[in-house]
Amino acid sequence: MTGIVIASHGPLAEGFRGAAEMILGAQQRFAAIGMDPAADVDALRAQIEAAVHQVLDAGGALVLVDLMGGSPSNASAYLAVAGTPVVCGVNLPMLLEVLVARDSSDAGALADQALRAGRDNIVNLGDRLAEPPSVSA
Repeated sequence: MTGIVIASHGPLAEGFRGAAEMILGAQQRFAAIGMDPAADVDALRAQIEAAVHQVLDAGGALVLVDLMGGSPSNASAYLAVAGTPVVCGVNLPMLLEVLVARDSSDAGALADQALRAGRDNIVNLGDRLAEPPSVSA
């Protein structure tokens, strides 16, 4: 099983965790780190590192952060350089996808799945509803 760490500004990571567990049930090897407004980036880095070590398993660990270039991603950059996949721009479909697939995928494969799920689930609902229904044979 691949461990999952979500890191965000404020309580967003805990919100994602709560929503995911509402849908999928309680999850093991899953941590959420919310950055306090007065947080020090070095302290945040230490929190993320500790969370990765806490969730680490045979499949490795995947870190999902809210915003590229923000403090959570900057604090995770050292992990990315060391080989731990870090995906920026977490959304709920992405998180659900990796939680469901993590028993059969390593961290690198999960990062690829996260990117696909994140992109595939960003839609304009009005446009989607206006599309004619597809006909299956």
